[in-house]
Amino acid sequence: MYVAGFVASALLVTLVCAGRAEIAISVLLPPAVVLFMVIAPPGLLVLMTAVVLVISPTAWPHLGELGGADVYLGDAFLLLFGLAALLRVRHHRGMPVLGAVAAFVLYGLVRGMLGSATESTVTFLRIVEPVLAGTAVGLLLPRGFGLWRTARWALLGVLATVPFVGDTHIRWSGLPGGPNEVALVAAVLVVLGAAATSKSARSLLVLSGLWGLVGTRGIIASAAALTGLAVLSLGRRLRTQRGEKGLVHPLTIACAAIVACLVVPRIRPDLDVTIYVHTTQAQSFWSTFASTNPLIGGGWSEGDSQALVDAYRRTDLLGLHNVYLDIAVFLGVVGLGLFLLVLWCAWRSSDRLTRAVLVTVAVWFNTTGAFPGVGWGLLGLVVAACVRSAATPDGVAPVMVTDPAASVRMKGPAPAYRSRSATETPGGVRQLERQPVLRRMGPGA
Repeated sequence: MYVAGFVASALLVTLVCAGRAEIAISVLLPPAVVLFMVIAPPGLLVLMTAVVLVISPTAWPHLGELGGADVYLGDAFLLLFGLAALLRVRHHRGMPVLGAVAAFVLYGLVRGMLGSATESTVTFLRIVEPVLAGTAVGLLLPRGFGLWRTARWALLGVLATVPFVGDTHIRWSGLPGGPNEVALVAAVLVVLGAAATSKSARSLLVLSGLWGLVGTRGIIASAAALTGLAVLSLGRRLRTQRGEKGLVHPLTIACAAIVACLVVPRIRPDLDVTIYVHTTQAQSFWSTFASTNPLIGGGWSEGDSQALVDAYRRTDLLGLHNVYLDIAVFLGVVGLGLFLLVLWCAWRSSDRLTRAVLVTVAVWFNTTGAFPGVGWGLLGLVVAACVRSAATPDGVAPVMVTDPAASVRMKGPAPAYRSRSATETPGGVRQLERQPVLRRMGPGA
């Protein structure tokens, strides 16, 4: 399969370079797409999906308009990957995060339709399409698949393109978007690197992430990375006596926080302006919120309500620069509650590494508006990891094994538990698991 894919790709590139792109597009591309949807291995699907999700939609070639919204090649890729995953879904998994995502998306669509604004509905779909694509991919992945082991290389590759295709003059920007978006990719790499079991991978990912944070001078992203590292160290004191240690020592996090507080003011001479902008926008929330329906919001479009636009103009700054405040304005208290429910269900359904990435993204959402971008893409990967996981509510996935010798001692179907042992989760985090032992029934049982 890999040989056939390599030959087809080489032939496709050869035809394009020879000036016969029309033959490549009309003859080779359709069957290649069909084959990809049918036989693409999960690892390749996750890698390509992760690349698309962490690149800004506007960085892709423009394809046209749909319902007043611009459509880019990245949108087409997400549609292709989502369909490829849905056509090969292994089985439905009744994870709570699925219901939460469905409720949030359904409410956003209904709210847009009630406002009779096609632009509002399409804009909302553009926002949540990474989450929907991640959900579809998660349904395809087998349990135990190392999603973060694959996705981290996609994030690293996109971050490595910044010196070549981005702006590194003052604050770095690149394919993920502006400095804040690049900083989020760097922050997640720091978290994934801290959880890596290989020393070489850990050094590469952590140093690359720190390199990106320094280059972008991301304040909230740095705080988000520290929060993610704190999640990785949760339970250290309780588990040390049982033979397990947290991946990051709390003292390391405290020292990193002190260093950040000392360094950030020096590398961000515009810090006072940034604080003023965020403070002013946050203060304008209440007047903006009051200008719409606080319960169901004003719809996911600034054009739906002139009063909403006027409230924004009071600060001479467009947008609230905060995902949670934007959702409260556009979808009201109900929409904000459903979005927080998605985050909560993702937390309850994930392992410790996925939780660390989740809180990193959740903290970073305080520095950007609710528009398509890398934050929603990483949230889509978090949802995919949650759907893929067979984790119990406390984030520990039981490992089922068979013990034939126990049938002599067994008189009933109830499973027994053996002692705790250190195992490695798909994301690379070592943690303890309580492993139930399935005992076969003897004759006549």
